[in-house]
Amino acid sequence: MNGTTTHTRSVAVFDFDKTLIDGDVAYLFMNTAIKASKVRRMAVGMLMPLLLPFLLMRPGRIIVVSVMMWIATFPLRGRTAQAVFGAFASRVVSPPINTRFYDEGMKALAAHRRLGHRLLIISGSPQELVRQVVQGVLEQDIRIIGSRIVPFLGGLVYRSYCMGPDKIKLARRLGVLDKGWDYGYSDSAWDIPLLAHCRHRFLVNPDKKTINRTRAALGGRVTILNWTDTIKTPKEKE
Repeated sequence: MNGTTTHTRSVAVFDFDKTLIDGDVAYLFMNTAIKASKVRRMAVGMLMPLLLPFLLMRPGRIIVVSVMMWIATFPLRGRTAQAVFGAFASRVVSPPINTRFYDEGMKALAAHRRLGHRLLIISGSPQELVRQVVQGVLEQDIRIIGSRIVPFLGGLVYRSYCMGPDKIKLARRLGVLDKGWDYGYSDSAWDIPLLAHCRHRFLVNPDKKTINRTRAALGGRVTILNWTDTIKTPKEKE
């Protein structure tokens, strides 16, 4: 690990998409909005050949996701990101999307809470979108950090993209990372920088490639977790 934890309380850090929830909420939001409009589908079809080369470069990904987010949210008609994402969050656990939180993930959060650990979610999805999705599902003592979304020319775009090493940069800037964390959970090799700063590292439902890449980068010091059981949320029971 790059340093040791100096907090008086242990800290447990969780990725969100496909770690605590069985989908990628940013992708689901954009995919749902774009599919619902013929004009948006046409716009994506015309722009995709121009955008694909940017996916080959990590810095270029923010350009691609910003364009997709702008298409998915234009025109805002005066709505805020909170309003846009809130309207989607109310549908995310319902048909046809049917996203579910992992029961094992909820139990892991509860176990860390009982032990008095500080809880932190650092997600590549927009921070406000994650906040809206977890509202009424997760306890309010969990700090949520994610990509920053801002208005631009009548739509929403990414101001910052909280992925890979950028998660560490953002955590440092916000003062939630000193020299390391105690526990880290993720499903993705993108989070190797995050897991490298954790004493105890957990991969959730990883494929073989993710396992190999993560173990190679971290010296094999990683625990594999298979989370499959999902739960109905309070939003579904209303």
